[in-house]
Formats: sequence, structure tokens, C-alpha cells
Amino acid sequence: MDQLDHDIVQDLLPLYHDGVCSDKSRAAVEEHLQTCQDCRKALEEMDTQLPTEKVAVDDAAAVKKISREWERGKWKARMKGAGIAVLVCLLLFGGWIAATEWFVFPVELENIQITNVRQLSDGRILYHFYIDDELGLRTLGFDYVEVNGEGHMYCVPKRALYTEKRETTSLADSEREVDLEVCGAWARASGVDEELTHIWIGQGEDAILLWEKGMDLPAASAADEAQWGFREASAAYWKAHYGGTETVP
Repeated sequence: MDQLDHDIVQDLLPLYHDGVCSDKSRAAVEEHLQTCQDCRKALEEMDTQLPTEKVAVDDAAAVKKISREWERGKWKARMKGAGIAVLVCLLLFGGWIAATEWFVFPVELENIQITNVRQLSDGRILYHFYIDDELGLRTLGFDYVEVNGEGHMYCVPKRALYTEKRETTSLADSEREVDLEVCGAWARASGVDEELTHIWIGQGEDAILLWEKGMDLPAASAADEAQWGFREASAAYWKAHYGGTETVP
């Protein structure tokens, strides 16, 4: 065959290779292949399996690897996000506890009112404690000190850094009791062995004097006596240390 025939066979080779050419064309191609090395080589190359399967396998493996890395990255991101969320919650909770429980400060004395101070028949002292704002009270702290050979007790109202508005029942507006027998025991436990002679509300030079030894307090009412009862230990302590009261039986 001439060059034209060679080019025609080159065009027919794919059809011949796939077995879709006519019988006449097949015979012509086979006859040409007997004498044309280039066409035989081209046909052999067609018979050689293309590495498509390997490429497909490699692509699938790469996709799986990328998918695993993606899932691993998402899992790490979720864990990191969860950890950050937990940390933020802990910080918020810790801040709330610190603001409402740990950081407490004395109430301004100008806001404190002490009224209706009176004495029960067993020596205990009653008074009404009131803070003239709408906020509550976190706690009442007690300090015991010795001054010039006398024992002093300071009752210190304290509020947290964050204090909510006062509820219906609140320490900020309540009837309070002072039992010198109990207070004396706490004073001795705090290292003050001297007899308590002064009781203060607040601290510092502006502290409010609630009671001092020898002070003549009004007697509590019969309703107070019924409500608070009579304590033998308190009466005995008062009589032993302060000489008793006219109302002690």
C-alpha cells in the first residue's frame, strides 16, 4: 500500500482493535499489518493495558486519605471547641462564685440602722438590724480583739462583690440576738481571754456601739420572752460575769 493507504490504516486501527470495522476493512488492515512495522507497533500499544485502574486506585486512596484527614480535623476541631466551651463555662461559673461568695466587703456604716435594743431575762441582747437600701446581705463576720485589758467584739455585716436585691426574708432586715455566753466562748477560741465588755456593729472609729458592760438596756417584752425562750446557761453566764439583771428569775 502507498502512503495514503498507510494513513487510512492508521485511522482504521482503533476500529480494528475494537472489532467494529467491516470484514473488507479488517482484511485490508491485516494485509497492511503484514508489511508495516509502524502499524503493528501502534496496534500493540493499543493492546497494552492502560494504567487507568491503578490511577483510579491511587485516586480513590488519595480521596480516602483526604477524607480521613478531614474527619480527623473535624473531630479535633469539635474536641477543641468543646474544651473551649467547658473552659469558658468554668471561668464564668468561677467568676460568678467569686463575685457572689468569695469577695466580700463590709457594708458602709452610714447605711446601717440599729434599733429596738433590749435585753431578755436570761441576759441575751436583742436588736433590730436594718440596711437602708434594697440590697441583701451576704454574711455577718465576727472579730474579737483585746483593747486596754477589755474584750471587744465586732459584728461586721458583709456583702459580696455582686449582691442581689433583697428578698422578703433577709439578714439585711432582721431581728438579731447576742448571747454573751456564746460570744465569750468564741472570743476565747480566738485568743481573747479577757471578759467581753463591748459589742460593736461594724469596724473602725465609726463602729456603732451596741452594748457595753454596765449599760442599762430596756427589758424585752413578754412576746420576746415567749418567742426567744429562756436559756439557763446564758442566765448563769450573765450572772457570773455581769452581775445579773433585775429581770433574771
